[in-house]
Amino acid sequence: MSVAGANIDRLPPLAFTSIERRGGLSYDQFVNEYRNPGRPVIFTDLTKDWPALGKYSPEFFRQHHGKRPVTIGNRVYHLDDFLDLLENSTADHPAPYPCKLDMRGEYADLTADAPRPKLALPDRTRSILLPSQFLAGSADLEVFIGGPGGEFPYIHYDYLGFYAYINQVYGEKEFYVYPPGQEEFLYVDEENRWLSKVNNTFHPDLGKFPLFAHARPVIEVLGPGETLFIPCGTWHTARSKTVSISVAFDQLCSSNWNFYSNEIVRLYYHRGWKRAAVKTFFAAVGAILKVKEHLAGHR
Repeated sequence: MSVAGANIDRLPPLAFTSIERRGGLSYDQFVNEYRNPGRPVIFTDLTKDWPALGKYSPEFFRQHHGKRPVTIGNRVYHLDDFLDLLENSTADHPAPYPCKLDMRGEYADLTADAPRPKLALPDRTRSILLPSQFLAGSADLEVFIGGPGGEFPYIHYDYLGFYAYINQVYGEKEFYVYPPGQEEFLYVDEENRWLSKVNNTFHPDLGKFPLFAHARPVIEVLGPGETLFIPCGTWHTARSKTVSISVAFDQLCSSNWNFYSNEIVRLYYHRGWKRAAVKTFFAAVGAILKVKEHLAGHR
């Protein structure tokens, strides 16, 4: 059977049909088995020493940050008013989602609660050699708060090809991760190629997006103390199963440097001498950072 030019008689085998849960991984094991090959994994112990684990809850944020403003969609709430909506939400009547708190900005006082694990080093997003314009305003450390039925509004891969670490600290969140090779089913937006055009992941309009019926996600539920590592370019989305709090951080290093630098060039430098100059800049900075990281015992 062929739909809109796509042959679905023989769907290719999925690169993975489940996501392994691993504890006690060494740095080399993680890099060789998951990070560099681009395979997702669920850590069961990456954040076991985080103060945020066991500390963050709706009551914590209500007590310590309740009067701070948060913007969700086009509306501004006090955080405690949003938490009232959240705790009364249901799958049929969800609270607005996602509520994101920037831990590098207004919520910088929370950064000590979520120290970067050694397995997620090195990270070039904070390098003095990388000008801020090449990060496109990306927030590399955020708290996500949601409630039952709260659905991330689109399928995507993380902007610019960063690695993503989603750390669940309260409640449960369900992730849909799409093994590679399914782009024709996801209706990639030609202008924003890190986004799917499918309007509603969990209740799609199959009349408008018929091929999406053949997309095959791997579905995993994350509980407190678990971390989902999502490789660069891996399509995914999520929804909250319960009142949920997670902390997400990014990573940029040697193994996703080419993906990242190609994204910057493709998005912002389309032709001419600037394109060539930016490519040369990334090649030089990448080489310098690789030597520095090697000397520090990272790769």
